[in-house]
Amino acid sequence: MVQDYTLENQLITVIYGHLKLTSITKKIGETIIKEETIRILGADESFETSNERKHLHLGLHKGSEINLLGYVPTKAELTKWIDTYLYLCD
Repeated sequence: MVQDYTLENQLITVIYGHLKLTSITKKIGETIIKEETIRILGADESFETSNERKHLHLGLHKGSEINLLGYVPTKAELTKWIDTYLYLCD
């Protein structure tokens, strides 16, 4: 699932990976409400989790470009991503 968001006056793209595909009911343009349960994680060791354990990939990417890979091949490309730790942990 992909979400456009403004964080500190900057447009970012939020990527939620490894969700149960049939649980995604939001349509393009619908708003996600604060504290809303977005969707359900994909089943353990399934296609939805790339045959891995049940887990969530959460990515914050600067701008509106959609990058579903969840990783980058070079350290230089990390500048396009925001460290989620800065916003989710105290």
